[in-house]
Amino acid sequence: MAIVEVEDLFKFYHPGDAEVRALRGVSLTIEAGETVALVGPSGSGKSTLLACLAGIEEPDGGLVTIAGRRMTRRPEAEQAALRGACIGFLAQSNNLFDHLTLAQNIRLQMQLRGKPDAAAIVELLRLVGLEDRGAALPSTLSGGELARAGLAVALAADPPLLLADEPTAEIDAETEAKILDLIEMRRRRGGAALIATHSLALGAAATRMLRITDGRIVAVEKPAPNRQAARLTEPPCARPSAEAWVGAGGLPLIEMPPLIEVRMASRSFTMGDRAIEAVADASCQIVSGDRIAITGPSGSGKSTLLNLMAGLLLPSSGEMSWPGLRQDVPLRPRQIGFVFQFPSLLPALTAVENVRLSLEIADLDASGAMDPVEALGLLSLAGLADKLPDQLSGGEMQRVAVARALATRPKVLLADEPTGQLDQETGQRLLDALLAMLDGTETALVVATHDPAVANRLERRWRMQAGRLRTDEAKERAS
Repeated sequence: MAIVEVEDLFKFYHPGDAEVRALRGVSLTIEAGETVALVGPSGSGKSTLLACLAGIEEPDGGLVTIAGRRMTRRPEAEQAALRGACIGFLAQSNNLFDHLTLAQNIRLQMQLRGKPDAAAIVELLRLVGLEDRGAALPSTLSGGELARAGLAVALAADPPLLLADEPTAEIDAETEAKILDLIEMRRRRGGAALIATHSLALGAAATRMLRITDGRIVAVEKPAPNRQAARLTEPPCARPSAEAWVGAGGLPLIEMPPLIEVRMASRSFTMGDRAIEAVADASCQIVSGDRIAITGPSGSGKSTLLNLMAGLLLPSSGEMSWPGLRQDVPLRPRQIGFVFQFPSLLPALTAVENVRLSLEIADLDASGAMDPVEALGLLSLAGLADKLPDQLSGGEMQRVAVARALATRPKVLLADEPTGQLDQETGQRLLDALLAMLDGTETALVVATHDPAVANRLERRWRMQAGRLRTDEAKERAS
């Protein structure tokens, strides 16, 4: 039985006087029991196609049929009813309500579809590896946990069709394997899925791959039965001795004052009667010119550590200081630039206005900052300066976010999975541009990443595991 039928789909956007052809004559069919991977470079039309299938975007031409019922050209209320009955949708940004716990988010989706089931909530949390996080609010979840939580919400009522946009972008290989197991289990029970992805592992696990370029399906590929994913994985890391963990010994001597100093800092979050220690007794220093990758599994504390370094969070214990940064002005964003996991652009502002806003917040004049248009140009975005965020691809929005962070000429740039939402080629181009912009400067760069290809481009590698930070200095002292 065909769960999805798409005939000659077109979608155009008209930013100003220009015309962007996001989809150009797309046709496809997905049967029950099929997992289809939608692959292609950033900006090729993957997210737009998913939105049209879900009835969130109305195509300019063509027909979408879901489980035998027409989705296109019908009232929004009817589209919403069809979506609720047949589709679990997971967008790149998380689909959770911030004021509800994870279990409450799942229960709400079940109630909306008339299928509340306490036992099913417990089982779904177990299947996504979050059985101990049901009482957690979204703000306390790591990037990888948010990805799994979003998938749990999308699957809450066991819909016949799952539409997922980069569900494994922000997670490590082990967590990705758990998600692939869940998707495969649904497939064996007859569930269908269309998943936009840059992950070679997910593509290899699919029953079929559709390749999209410039809004057109250009190839249909079927993975070989025993095909192994070509995804890069980190080399095995032996469990370090207690002496190797940072905090067990003194800090290395550094002649110049560090830009950021972390001394035995811990950060805990409270959920009900439980306290979760996201970062435990971390100690490190960031100095001018540093190029550091922080690796580790999802939920290990990487994002929390970056937020502590940026002053976005206060430690529960220990000390945070910024001896090498001027503090007669607001610490952020003037001297610390931050690139978040998601671009977080203001939707009503153009690309150049989003960059300019960071300068206005920091109260920087032309002599102390980079020209916003110049910053965009260095990331090959000069021609998109007047575009709104919803007129940009995911990769383009992330480059705008990088330009926004760098335009203030920060002394420290902190980046949380900056390439996580991008295909490998686009991610490497972004990293190339970022490193080129920092070349010859004393700006320190600290990147939290799951991608070994990113980590290997930086001079030093630190690792987080269960909230504990291990640095290369600690390895040298332990050897």
